[in-house]
Amino acid sequence: MFSLLITLPWRFLHTVLSGGALIIWWVGVSLLVHGRKFYQRLSQIPLTPAEMACLPRLSILVPACNEGNTVERAMQSLLALDYPDIEIIAVDDRSTDATGEILDRLALYNPRLRVLHVTKLPHGWLGKNHALQVAGEQATGDWLLFTDADVVFAPDALRRAVAYASKRSLDHLVVTPRCETHGFWERLFVSYFGLMFSFRVRPWEVADPKSRAFVGLGAFNLVRTCCYRKFGGHKALPMEVADDTKLGKVIKRNGFHTELLEGGDLVSVRWVVGLRGVIDGLTKNAFAGFEFNLPLALAAMIVLAYSALYPVAALFLPGWPARMMGAASLAIMAYGARTIRPVTEASGWYGLAYPLASLILIYIILRSTWRTYRQQGIIWRGTLYPLDELRNGVV
Repeated sequence: MFSLLITLPWRFLHTVLSGGALIIWWVGVSLLVHGRKFYQRLSQIPLTPAEMACLPRLSILVPACNEGNTVERAMQSLLALDYPDIEIIAVDDRSTDATGEILDRLALYNPRLRVLHVTKLPHGWLGKNHALQVAGEQATGDWLLFTDADVVFAPDALRRAVAYASKRSLDHLVVTPRCETHGFWERLFVSYFGLMFSFRVRPWEVADPKSRAFVGLGAFNLVRTCCYRKFGGHKALPMEVADDTKLGKVIKRNGFHTELLEGGDLVSVRWVVGLRGVIDGLTKNAFAGFEFNLPLALAAMIVLAYSALYPVAALFLPGWPARMMGAASLAIMAYGARTIRPVTEASGWYGLAYPLASLILIYIILRSTWRTYRQQGIIWRGTLYPLDELRNGVV
């Protein structure tokens, strides 16, 4: 009798915890599935020949620091765009590899490409943010596209994007790229991270002016030039590590109209290379993603561990209701992975390995947090940025 009294509260708690994890996954994936109707695929939106032809001048701004392995492929795709009136401004930001030479060679034969060389970083700036500000000040287009030096575009990608943004009278258009992935670890992590990013950003609310949801992506931030200059451009976020995302926040905070579209068949990027690339690439800015707030980072790690790991534990602990809810949580993870497959290239089966991916992400957050405190800042492309300045620069 005594052992039964001890067992009953534990089984009840176990059932409650299993149910809580199930609710988290059910609500999150349900919102994502429901919200997909609020952001369409760019290539499937009907646009008339007149809308695709009468387009304003476009400036494409590309910061590049030690991007020798990717920059030529990215530039060639930009130079192959069929956009009628375009300029490409690439900024070689203190590169120590062949990035500058590659860009200068391409510019010799392509008058649409202009290369700027930054040799010194002013105090109070992150390198990438400063490079984009420099490019933005020299841009002559009515629209600005901020993109990275490893992104590849289909020839009609920008013509479609600007035509759509003009038709909708937008000020800011974000297009999600397809993440080119190879092998189990890349597909698993990109799938899991993409789902977590969607839960946090709430893309289904981005276009709602009453919502505080905002979005921005380094691969594709298209901004109306007059709006960008009204808030000072990247001077509004000189020390913001998450500059691409926070650009969306600044734009929306100033009352401008943002929309998000899916563009995986028009824009692609090799975001990470292998498991080591996943860990090293995100260690720099994982803690910055929580605005260098230790309690917030710790809370996020607890939620990640609970939501992804408890359903697995439930399968092996007593109590059939908890086991069923654990299995249901894993099934929803698989459905969530299937939902975002156009972006991540990972099938739904990868969702069953999300508990493993959560451990990787938790490790990255821990590593990033510990390293940031140990260095009292972050080291980005050879430059140390002090933690106090980074915290003061959070937008």
